Amino acid sequence: MVPVEAEIREVAARPKFRKYLSPARVELILEILTAVAIVVEPDRIVTDCRDRKDNKYLELALAASADLIVSSDRELLTLDPWRGIRILTPAAYVARFDAVPPSDKC
Repeated sequence: MVPVEAEIREVAARPKFRKYLSPARVELILEILTAVAIVVEPDRIVTDCRDRKDNKYLELALAASADLIVSSDRELLTLDPWRGIRILTPAAYVARFDAVPPSDKC
């Protein structure tokens, strides 16, 4: 199991998420994510985050040439923008789409 998947499992098992995510739902989400995920291997070590365990997300974002990271982690959010990569809360990410007027084209 890759470290990111392990952390998703650990976070999803926290009491504050249990009322929203059953173990079966967590497995379904992970199944969907792993089916569509683009796997990258970090090629640079990053030590910019105060919480060392969060540096893996920065390393992955660099390796994937990501435009943004969506996270609720305060340590990551304080870095926004980081090396040209936006770091947004889930609500801020969704709000970006709410602000876009619907297109007349189908």
